[in-house]
Amino acid sequence: MKGYQSIPKVLLLVFTALLMVLTFNTTKAKAAAATISKSAVTDAEKVMRKYDGIDSWTFKGDLATNEVGKIPIGGNISLGYAFGAARDVNGNVKAGDKTISHQSTVLFPKISNSKINIFLDDNGKYYGILHQGEDSYIGGSPENASNTSIDFALLESSQSASNFYADMNLLANASQIDSANGGIYKLFYTATDKNGKKILKMVGHFYKKGVFFEIVLRPSPSGSPVLQRELYVYNPGSKNVTFQPFYGEDTGLNPNNGDNSSVDNVPMFAIGGGLGLYIESGLKNSESKLFITNNIDGGFKDFMGRVLAYPDNWSIKGKDNNKVEISSPTLPVVTNDNHSSSLDGDTNAKADQNLLIGKSNSGQEYKIVNGNGKQDTSYILRWPYTTLAPGGVAKFVSNIGATVKPYAIPTVKKTYKNLTSKDGTNNVGDKLHFTLSVRNDGYGSNWIISKIRDDLPTGLTIDPNSALASGNGIDYNPNVGVTDGATATYEFDATINNKAPVYATNGIITNTVKFTGYNKGFSDTRTYEDSVDIPIETPDYAYDFTHQVRNVTADPGSDFSDSVDATTGDTLEIKSIFTVSVGTAKDAIYKNKALDDDGDGLNIEKDKLSLISGSVYMNGVPVQDAIQSGLHTHYTPAGQPNTFVYRIKVNSSTEETIQNSSTMENVKDINSKVLSIDPSDSIYIHVHPPVPTTSFIEVPELIDFGSINSTGTEKMLTNKQTKGSLIVSHSAETPYQVLVSYDNNSEQALAKGDEKLIQDDGLSLLLDNNYDGEPDDWEPISSTGIPINNQEFVGSDEPLDLTKYVGLDKWKLRVPSTATSGQYTGQVTWTIADTPIE
Repeated sequence: MKGYQSIPKVLLLVFTALLMVLTFNTTKAKAAAATISKSAVTDAEKVMRKYDGIDSWTFKGDLATNEVGKIPIGGNISLGYAFGAARDVNGNVKAGDKTISHQSTVLFPKISNSKINIFLDDNGKYYGILHQGEDSYIGGSPENASNTSIDFALLESSQSASNFYADMNLLANASQIDSANGGIYKLFYTATDKNGKKILKMVGHFYKKGVFFEIVLRPSPSGSPVLQRELYVYNPGSKNVTFQPFYGEDTGLNPNNGDNSSVDNVPMFAIGGGLGLYIESGLKNSESKLFITNNIDGGFKDFMGRVLAYPDNWSIKGKDNNKVEISSPTLPVVTNDNHSSSLDGDTNAKADQNLLIGKSNSGQEYKIVNGNGKQDTSYILRWPYTTLAPGGVAKFVSNIGATVKPYAIPTVKKTYKNLTSKDGTNNVGDKLHFTLSVRNDGYGSNWIISKIRDDLPTGLTIDPNSALASGNGIDYNPNVGVTDGATATYEFDATINNKAPVYATNGIITNTVKFTGYNKGFSDTRTYEDSVDIPIETPDYAYDFTHQVRNVTADPGSDFSDSVDATTGDTLEIKSIFTVSVGTAKDAIYKNKALDDDGDGLNIEKDKLSLISGSVYMNGVPVQDAIQSGLHTHYTPAGQPNTFVYRIKVNSSTEETIQNSSTMENVKDINSKVLSIDPSDSIYIHVHPPVPTTSFIEVPELIDFGSINSTGTEKMLTNKQTKGSLIVSHSAETPYQVLVSYDNNSEQALAKGDEKLIQDDGLSLLLDNNYDGEPDDWEPISSTGIPINNQEFVGSDEPLDLTKYVGLDKWKLRVPSTATSGQYTGQVTWTIADTPIE
């Protein structure tokens, strides 16, 4: 930034002379500029929006004011973006620049109006990461925003400096539009993405090439604090147009920079792998980082870090201490991909290699600096040389992000490789290898991955042997950290199944991965995502074969689904639908081989699931019970479903999950060719046996000993009747006993008012608990209880009636000689014990 002010005086004189020539040339170019109608630009925008993928653009008016967007990074820090100025005189983030639709002009080597402006928003305060011109704020000179950056240009050669401004810069060469009616030069649009973030767009006509362009500032769809700077070029003419896309930017990692003339005297490094570059401020009061990457569709091919010592010539970089001029290396216009690696500039630099270090002929390394010995950092990007056919639209993109310590910049990515097909197509049955990754481009940070979620869409089946497989996808909690510059990678395989052609929208199925995590030491959990589109080839024959179930015992009105909870004895209803989407089917036979429908006892699954006779319907019509032997379908054209509905009983008494599917056999196409049809979707029946119960269903309400005349002598009375039954439930198949107890010292003792029948501690009540057919065995009933039978009972699913053990002549009552006349009542207590009483 502003490095040109430090050039020796003699060179300034040369530059001044050169400036006069350039100013003259620029004026001539304007005079020759074609006037184009506004409607031509809006028509071109409608063409290009088909490629930028946004239908909801809003035109902001002929003389629009700018808007500011921001993407959260962490804490109170956000990545801000705009066309034009984005601050006020006090350094507060502010929109309202009214110069963005004006014609961009060149005052060599600066470009005014509409420039891309990227910055950090620190709790509402503007923190520059690109150099800003003097007074470049709202209310001052907003047209000076980012004025020393070239932004996008379309190159034809690396000739004189004037080419970059007078001939090649997009914004500086946008045609006048309806100049007689106000002179609109560029049209401004806005939209909102799925995350609620602003998308900004500038549209114009580059008359030097006769093409229309749009520059889009779009937040990364992943949610990461990364901005995509996108250029779309549309050729409306009848001839090919050739050019090489270029981007040049003057960085400025200084706090509140904008009016100061200092340079960002900091190094610049390669990310590695040709992915791009990054810059760290190195200032303790401004520990920030800027990075530029190409890991995106339309990303740049070559990049170069440079010192802005000679802003006129963006095509070269480097300074030999023994020479005045900037020299090697260079990035000339390249017309093919087979150029020498010596012309790659810094693209092939290794990870963390300093891009502002030169090397003399003797191999001595030295810092590349400007005339004042400073590293005034800037960079350039280039895409491959492009030939754009008539009616064509080309796309060129670079990512830019920035952060401050200690916040991460997670960038997530999902890619796939077809392991089966070698011709670039994706077909039913092909195996795909997926790679999920998250890279941290943060500064002094550690991003903890707390969750990875990837639900595969209909049409893909995950390999169950993949380490991360969970159902038909991934639901994994790694809880690992990704530090600065590191990448965490996860992989799995999946197969394209028969549903893919059916469910592919416009021939494409989309798969999305979501990474959730947080900055270590902060409670700032965020989720970032990336999607991959998988084009699917349409086969000669395609079908959908669904299989679902519901529990009509639990809820007769429940919905069908792929899984259900069931208890032993429940009735379930199954619905299978076979639909041909491409082609036709005939002679098909539907079967569910896991069901018993003939009662021959040969089906090994019959003890788990069995068909309920008379419940089978095909296309709404009752049919025979032949689920195992097969239901024959008729000729079925594409789009006409065959629906099978029937009920089954759950016989399993084991805690288990039963997987079940159906088949279509002997399926033939219109030419009687037998087709291979995969089994239907699977259903999962989660069987939960009945919870063991132990309870009294009924107990006797009265044990009646009748009445006697008191004679003053002790008597033993046998019961005259037992009114009511003794019925128990003990569903667990384990031994148990039923006990009866009586406590003559309790409030439930036999008594007449306050007078107990028996006043002493002798026996009161007895029960004959003999085994069936054995002699009587009268046992005194104690307060702890005695078994009603001297042999234990065994539990079962059905209740057990034990009335015979406590019925007539099974009870004896002692009536002492001292008893007085009156009616005595008391209470016995019943108990079920799992452990037999000895």
